[in-house]
Amino acid sequence: MTLWAFLGVALVILLAGRQVAFYGDVLAEKTGLGRTFMGLFLVGVTTSLPELFNVTSAVLQDLPEIAVGNLLGATMVNFLLLTLLDALHPRPLTARASQEHALSLGLLIVLLAILGLGLVLDRGSGRIGMFTLALLPLYLFALWLSFRYARRFPRDEQVEAEAYEGFTLVGALVRYLVGALFLVGAAVLLPGLAERLAQETGLGEAWVGTFLVALVTTLPEATVTMAAARLGAVDLALGNALGSGMFNSFLFFYADLLAPGPLGREVGEGHLVSVLILLAMSGAVLVGLMYQSLRKLWVLAYDSWAILGLYLLAAWLSLGR
Repeated sequence: MTLWAFLGVALVILLAGRQVAFYGDVLAEKTGLGRTFMGLFLVGVTTSLPELFNVTSAVLQDLPEIAVGNLLGATMVNFLLLTLLDALHPRPLTARASQEHALSLGLLIVLLAILGLGLVLDRGSGRIGMFTLALLPLYLFALWLSFRYARRFPRDEQVEAEAYEGFTLVGALVRYLVGALFLVGAAVLLPGLAERLAQETGLGEAWVGTFLVALVTTLPEATVTMAAARLGAVDLALGNALGSGMFNSFLFFYADLLAPGPLGREVGEGHLVSVLILLAMSGAVLVGLMYQSLRKLWVLAYDSWAILGLYLLAAWLSLGR
């Protein structure tokens, strides 16, 4: 019964996430803020709404393992989705993407490194960890720097503007908020169901949060990735994955703020393995992006094989803990 309820919540997140992602993109065009910047942050934040509300619910229900596992696992799934996009095209993903994403990858690596330090060192008696506290100004700096960098490379967005000319700003905003409301409701139910599943299956809260809950809360990202595959919008998909990863790193600060004490003291050090895996995934994408190999090994590029292998390694190592 718990499994069916979990799958029902997953379906709601899938449908609502698709609506939120679509109308988030409409709002990006209608507000005139630019798709390079908005794809990285508005769409990234939009598709990460399930993580936001799931983390809120998990921390308030005193389930820190699920909260932290969800944030790290969701970022891993975002990278994993890039391998799917790579498999659907004869040319490697990183050979088709703009090298402008190197800045976003560098910023994500910095945020993940600080998050990892927070997990290891922020175990004192203070209200919030020192390294965790640094995630807020770093995320705001990443937002500002990416906006300035995007302005150096203006895009011709006439095609996208014509695609949304039938929508009004108010109408798009209302539909966006309706989708977000359903996401809130579904995400609030998710931690309790995940805890029951962890108990019934014996897999443990950390594993369920990192690899099961994360798969559900990244369904909106999956819808964006599949839509990007159909449209050939590689930069939108990659920007969404990196933007979601940065926002999830910031959410660790948010979760620590809600918790009664530093999260590093409340969760096991095993989550550090997930952080190291994420750093390796980021490095693999960065290498592929800068080298831009035109060859594949069977259906995937070499960097995509590295991401897939790292994800499977993380799942295996987590089961062993």
